[in-house]
Amino acid sequence: ATLSNGEEITNLNLEKEDAMIKKYQKRLSRQKYMGKNYKKTLKKYYKWLDRKNNKIKNTYHHFSKKLVKNYDIIAMENLNIQGMFQNKRWAPKLQKIGLYKLLTMIKYKAEWYGKKFIQIDRYYPSTKTCSNCGHKNNNLTLEIREWTCPKCGKHHKRDVNAAINILNEAIKINNKTK
Repeated sequence: ATLSNGEEITNLNLEKEDAMIKKYQKRLSRQKYMGKNYKKTLKKYYKWLDRKNNKIKNTYHHFSKKLVKNYDIIAMENLNIQGMFQNKRWAPKLQKIGLYKLLTMIKYKAEWYGKKFIQIDRYYPSTKTCSNCGHKNNNLTLEIREWTCPKCGKHHKRDVNAAINILNEAIKINNKTK
């Protein structure tokens, strides 16, 4: 996640939990079903599964509460999450992230605290538009992470620029609804 102030939140490191889950899945597959050792291994497997899920939930609760407490307007793109799951390259990463879970947490917490949550249309060109002058650069691909605006010469990090554009669009939408 990237915020409009330039702060970037890194992905959660679940390598140890994933490795242990994989280890116990492998053990379970080689043991006699519902035998004594199978049940012991199953308990350990569920322990690591719970540990992973609790770590994810805890991180999402802390992040969503921090967002809602510190900002009055929270804006996100209305992403086609199901469509993104059909991409073989993104699907495994998206499954680990659990984007929909985070989105729902931010929504209901914004409602609790009386903050505005606005979703921007998924077709809004937030990454291709310069946040400084408004010039639209159609030559950007997913591999390009930084670019310089040909019109005003400002250098942009792709995600930070998109976050600023999403915030500006949300402010416009918020002013229209008042």
